[in-house]
Amino acid sequence: MAGGRGTRMAHAHPRVPKPLVRIAGLPLLEINLRQLVRVGIDRIYIAVHHEADAIIEWTRANFAAAGVEVQFLVEERPRGTIGSLAELRDGGDAVLVCNGDLLSGIDLPALLAFHARERADLTIATHFEHHRLRLGEVEVDGTRVLGYREKPVKTFRISSGVYLWTQRALAQVRTDDWEALPDLANRLVAEGLAVRAYQHDEPWLDVNEEADRVLAEEMLRNDPVAFGLDREMLQ
Repeated sequence: MAGGRGTRMAHAHPRVPKPLVRIAGLPLLEINLRQLVRVGIDRIYIAVHHEADAIIEWTRANFAAAGVEVQFLVEERPRGTIGSLAELRDGGDAVLVCNGDLLSGIDLPALLAFHARERADLTIATHFEHHRLRLGEVEVDGTRVLGYREKPVKTFRISSGVYLWTQRALAQVRTDDWEALPDLANRLVAEGLAVRAYQHDEPWLDVNEEADRVLAEEMLRNDPVAFGLDREMLQ
C-alpha cells in the first residue's frame, strides 16, 4: 500500500514520495519489495495514488527480480486505506498486505503459518507498545476514587500494518467507495468471520517523519539481517 500523501515526511523530503525516501541508501519501497521476494512471493501489486507516476517509474527502472510479476493498482481518486483491495477480489488466492511506509522484521512465513493454522479470514499482525501518560490517572468506581497513579505506563496492542486476507474477507471490500481498514475489520468481526491477531516481537517502525527515518536508518545499520537485507546493500 503506497498511495498515501506522506505529508509529515514531505517537510524534510519535499520532492520525494514517502515510499521512495531512502533508508541507508535504499528506498522504503525497495526494502519492502525485497522482503516479499525473499520469502518466495512472486506476484506483487503496488497500490498508488499520490505521486503515482514517480513510484511506477522508479519501480520499473530499478526493481527487477527473476520470476516476479509486479503490477500497479492506480487509484484515480483516494479509496481509503484498504479500498484498492477490491481490485483483487475473486483472484482465488490469499492476499498479504503490507503498508509501504514500514521498516519491519516480521517473520512472514510464521505469519502465513499462523493464518493457516487458525483458519483465519483476516489475520492482523500486532505488537505491544508502551506509552507513559503525561498526567496522573485517577481510577474511580462511580464517584468513589479507587486509586491515583502518577504518569503511569500504559500498554497497548497495536496493528503492525501487515495483514493476511482470504478471498472470503476480501469479498466484503466495497468496490465503489472509500474503505477504511478499521471499519472493514470491525465489519468482519460483526459478521462472524474469523479475525485473528498474530503477535510478534520483531523490530518494527512506522516511518512517518524525518525523526522516524533517522531511527529507521540506525535500526537498519545495526541489524540489516533482521530486515531481510545484507549489509553490502546499504550505503
